[in-house]
Amino acid sequence: MSASATKARATQAVFSHTHLDGESTIWDVPAGTESRTLVRDGDTFAVTLTRAPGGTGRDELAIGPFKVSREQLVGVSNEEAVAVGEHAVGVTPHGTWEFEGIVGATVDTPQSTPVYVEADGDLTVTEGTNTRVGVVNYPGTYTKVAGTLPIKIGA
Repeated sequence: MSASATKARATQAVFSHTHLDGESTIWDVPAGTESRTLVRDGDTFAVTLTRAPGGTGRDELAIGPFKVSREQLVGVSNEEAVAVGEHAVGVTPHGTWEFEGIVGATVDTPQSTPVYVEADGDLTVTEGTNTRVGVVNYPGTYTKVAGTLPIKIGA
């Protein structure tokens, strides 16, 4: 299996239990794919939990209202996962992840609104001929920002 990467990168996992070990798997992704990148295999989407070899090595992570810069490490033993592919990483096809730069997303976007990926890799709330990624999944205390949505992957 060889997955493709979209342009979308999650800023953070919205719920602390968003990617349980039992729901994670290994996919082969393009070289340099960063952690928290939305990837797809056919019509199945997932978020990378680690970076693939060839990535930049630095990352900015949102933790509540704070942004932390950190070194981004290749996933444990992924370089040895030759049975899966040359650039194998852990992914989770479940959970709620926050994404920025979503076309058509406003502070009035309702709960459970479907979110799609366009052919160019951008996320949008417009269906058209786009492929569904998941739905909006606001936690109770979420601060809404235009263009940013928490997306429940695969829903």
